[in-house]
Amino acid sequence: MNFRIRNIILVTILGVILVACATSDATSQNISVDQKPTGVPSGQKSIATAELATKMPTSAPLVPTEVMISAVEVTKDTQKEEYEVNPSATNTQEEALPTVTEPTATAESKEVSFARPADYDRFSSVEEQAFRQVVEDEFGAATEKAGISVAVYDGDRLWTYAMGEADTGRNIDIDTPILIGSTSKTFVSALVLNQIEKGYYGLADTVGVILADHPDYASFDQTKVNSEVTISEMLSMTSGLADYNENFKGKAGLFSAPDWKPADNINLLQSEYSMPGKFEYVDTNLVLLGLIAEKYGENDLYSLYREEFLEPLGISALFLSAEAVPGNTARPYDDISNYGGTFGNLIDAAPYSFEHYSKGQGRVRWACCGLISTPENMARWGYELYSRKGKAVSEESRKVLYRSTEGDLVNFQGSKQNYGYYLAKRMFTLSDSSEISAYGHPGGGGGYSSLLRYSPELDLSISILANSTLSFQGECVDYAPRSCIASGIFDAYSQ
Repeated sequence: MNFRIRNIILVTILGVILVACATSDATSQNISVDQKPTGVPSGQKSIATAELATKMPTSAPLVPTEVMISAVEVTKDTQKEEYEVNPSATNTQEEALPTVTEPTATAESKEVSFARPADYDRFSSVEEQAFRQVVEDEFGAATEKAGISVAVYDGDRLWTYAMGEADTGRNIDIDTPILIGSTSKTFVSALVLNQIEKGYYGLADTVGVILADHPDYASFDQTKVNSEVTISEMLSMTSGLADYNENFKGKAGLFSAPDWKPADNINLLQSEYSMPGKFEYVDTNLVLLGLIAEKYGENDLYSLYREEFLEPLGISALFLSAEAVPGNTARPYDDISNYGGTFGNLIDAAPYSFEHYSKGQGRVRWACCGLISTPENMARWGYELYSRKGKAVSEESRKVLYRSTEGDLVNFQGSKQNYGYYLAKRMFTLSDSSEISAYGHPGGGGGYSSLLRYSPELDLSISILANSTLSFQGECVDYAPRSCIASGIFDAYSQ
């Protein structure tokens, strides 16, 4: 076949996949922080007071109280995968600023072991059997599926379980790396809050001030990047910024571009911004916050994760890329009708390799949803981030995370939930009719899905990763399969 014609066909296929995979997610909420930073003298390390709101936004704009804090098929990551039976909910989808060299575009290659780093105590045999039964009942009843891996952690005890297929002819196991999708966002919010504690910038500081002398900022179209958008508005998905994922042709081009840097994603923006205030689930926010974190952390994003969280907490995770992805990473399973099938292994069906997929996805997803890990590592991460016993952030920053969910309910994943600083809160009703809160973040799209949930009442963290989207009603009826599993495990533990 003529090489040019073949390339045209491949780009056309990628465009079809982009449209199919990016039509999934969203929501609507009013959260606004209207305080803007004042001018900052040259020569300071900090560009603004490190304020963390002690009361998070309701439907009305909030002026934050100042509190001084001591020193990752191209797809937009989707939330539609969480099917909810709720007809009332509609799916919608300073010193001078530090001058730094252009950040590294991709994660530094480093061999990472996803095997369990330590021995943990076990839950009781009764609890473990109950956990396993929940997973087997729910996943066994699922129709379009591949593999699933689950971990439950309470600070001392760990339970892990996996079943199904990781790749054609290969079963999944508890150490199989899987793309965690938008659960990656939880690392961004944690890193940003830690940098605020260090005095680098504040929640009310604006993009135009914080990134003023970033090497790539001048390339941004100011009709599309609102210079007055604040850190708080980007964290809460109320910035009004458009979504670069709308540019399907541009995203397809990232797969084959010889060079790439995160700012290239911002320059894919096609629509002008709206005024801040309305909840819109947009990954543009994550790219800008990733650039900010790199600028003030003076390192690439993955290195910052490694220094701040992964190594100190003994957690394994990697950015998706053609060079760094382990060979045993679970392959994506999804709709393959574009390739003459129905549902199956995308890599087997598509005219490209897993390396090509990983390279393009790693670029498109970057800060928003580009990490791969295992449920054991993610369950421990959830515990370290959300439990009062955790060490990922300070207690003050943890309070800020929780308080950020105190605004109005929004339509998220097809149900009414609270959404804060890359933190979703929902309630689960247990079999004894009591209710518990569950915090965390889901992820999905492109043949993968994830769910991280932590319950403060139970002090229990659950991570669920699957190499299919599982975007349909679960056996428990009330939720999609992953939420059914989380709810069932919380209930079993509470007995």
